Amino acid sequence: MSNNDMKSKILISWLAFNNDFEKDHDERITGASKKGPTFQYHEYFYEHDKHIILFNSQDDTRAEFLEALLKRYFPDHVVELKPVKLESVIDLTEIRQKVALVLEEHKLHDIDIFFSPGTSIMQLAWYICHTSLSHINTQLIQTQAGRHRKDGKPQLITIQVEKSSTPISLLSKQSDTTPDQKYEYCYTESIKPVYERARMVAEADGISTLIRGASGTGKEHLAYSIHEGSVRKSKPFLAVNCSSLGDELLASTLFGYVKGAFTGAEKDKKGFFEEADGGTIFLDEIGDISPFMQQSLLRVLQSGEFTPVGDTRSKKVNVRVIAATHKDLVSLCEEGKFRWDLYYRLAVAELELPTLQERGQAEKEIMLHYFLEAQKNKFRRKKALKLAPEVKAELMLYPFPGNIRELENVISSLYVFTEEDIVSSLDQLPKRLLQQKEKHSLRWQDVEKVHIERVLKICSYNQSRACKLIGYRSINTLKKKIEEYNIALEGAI
Repeated sequence: MSNNDMKSKILISWLAFNNDFEKDHDERITGASKKGPTFQYHEYFYEHDKHIILFNSQDDTRAEFLEALLKRYFPDHVVELKPVKLESVIDLTEIRQKVALVLEEHKLHDIDIFFSPGTSIMQLAWYICHTSLSHINTQLIQTQAGRHRKDGKPQLITIQVEKSSTPISLLSKQSDTTPDQKYEYCYTESIKPVYERARMVAEADGISTLIRGASGTGKEHLAYSIHEGSVRKSKPFLAVNCSSLGDELLASTLFGYVKGAFTGAEKDKKGFFEEADGGTIFLDEIGDISPFMQQSLLRVLQSGEFTPVGDTRSKKVNVRVIAATHKDLVSLCEEGKFRWDLYYRLAVAELELPTLQERGQAEKEIMLHYFLEAQKNKFRRKKALKLAPEVKAELMLYPFPGNIRELENVISSLYVFTEEDIVSSLDQLPKRLLQQKEKHSLRWQDVEKVHIERVLKICSYNQSRACKLIGYRSINTLKKKIEEYNIALEGAI
């Protein structure tokens, strides 16, 4: 029976770059060592169905030396070498992402992570994955060398670390490439498939991508994750909100301009496309650009060429374009407001982010607690804010039309205006939230109140007509509701 047909126990570790090998006086590798941590683990502790050894694919043949030694002395042990291409062995973000993918590949099995081999950054990556990937059954183990013991034999130690009680797949600390991305991100179950598709998009270099989603759902973060997961990660990631700029300003921002192109253009200036050469440009709210800008962007996507404002010479760049919108571009194309050819160029790969409401109450609660904890350090609090039951209930009922961004801002507001460690009153919630509570509430009473007010207004506050439109059997029912909900009868007749 194969490993795919039954649950097996797998050992995963990095190659011990120095300690797994013997060297001559000139520090040249002469072969694998029987005194190294990997060999000694197989000699004393190996009780697994398979051992997956990760190694930087740029480490030439030393991994094969170790594999040959293990197979010679332990022919019954299954050893699999898995090359992992690392641009930098000290880049925590890159290493964590790579090992997380390996763990995901084997998530149906019990996994022992051999913690000892590898650099300190690799060990930190294991620790983060073990504590945050709560859906994968992992255990951290390490060995103590025999020279530290009287009997000369190594000792196996299980590292006792509690996994996160919150089912978050990964807390991903972004690099300093873009100032707006310096925050951790909470990956919940509903968006893991989106980010998995984004990973595949990232690996297909040069593919344009269209991200659809409402305002505040995290479109820029998703775009940035594609950039970070691609071969372009060492190059710039530049983002521009197309809806906030007019044609002239957007053109000069994207394509740059030459001296004298317009009043105030005192010297040549590079645009985002030139600045991001080799990297990625994120065009947010692409559905709001004019036909003129649509034509200009189409040219860049087709040929990689653009012309700076005021210039007659074209420039050529190699830039990946990721666009995003909350609008239905297909409908805009059908109405003649957006070019079909530009849409097809942008939507080679499409990704869609759900609203916070669509992600469900369980995930909303996860996000709520996540931001309460995350904002603690930002506001230099010793303890995370706690919410009184009625406050939490109110936040859970509110649908957050501004999505994740609005939820994060609400929590920031609570930290700013709450001096104690607990938000104990509804009055401490932002007023705009309370004012819109009934309009967006999911409670039937609030929905009914808003509906009665709307019908009364339509009927010029004629209660008899309103009663018939609503469908109540008796006008007394309507009067009772008006009194119960304290509905103002302005202009009543």
